[in-house]
Amino acid sequence: MKKFDHYILLSKLFEYPKHSLEGAADELSGFVVQTFPELKEKAGKFLSSVRGLSFHDQQEYYMNTFDVKAIIALDLGYLIFGEDYKRAEILVNLQKEHQNAGIDCGTELGDHLPNILQLIAKTEDEEFREELGFIITRPCVRFMLTKFKDRGNYYEHLLEILSGILQSDFDSDQLKEYEFAEERFDVKNEFIMPSPKAGICQSNCKHIRN
Repeated sequence: MKKFDHYILLSKLFEYPKHSLEGAADELSGFVVQTFPELKEKAGKFLSSVRGLSFHDQQEYYMNTFDVKAIIALDLGYLIFGEDYKRAEILVNLQKEHQNAGIDCGTELGDHLPNILQLIAKTEDEEFREELGFIITRPCVRFMLTKFKDRGNYYEHLLEILSGILQSDFDSDQLKEYEFAEERFDVKNEFIMPSPKAGICQSNCKHIRN
């Protein structure tokens, strides 16, 4: 039976650092070298970067990346839908799945990336895992990477590693029909799904029609 324990390790690296990231980054590097050697350069760059910072600086770096001066949010439902009611529907369903898997989401919502990665690892529902990995997590990580391009941020390396592993673990022909259109991964987009307001404007605003 295929194991998904590596997502637990990845989830820890996407959490706000409670202790130095160096140990977990070193463990990830070892896993990547053995299992995904094509990603070992990115793992090495991430490990080298976190080694170059003190624990306090790692915390500050995280805050500047995902919170105070956020490049992008880590909440996947939000990345897809923004504050649309459809995100609320996803959160309700995820809450049930987290409870079934025995996951404590802490102070974050169920669509927070570290919680999602925990769920991928721990759910016993294989069909749900496949959908969560392919339909939600894979496209969200790809979308996140568009926002990191040319910023020199070391979390880009971690996202690239996660993206590569997701592509390997979740490549379902049965779910191809649920893939997002290529234009939704444009760096100019605020969310993966166009908002209803934007759709109305694009079709009705006079300055666009004329």
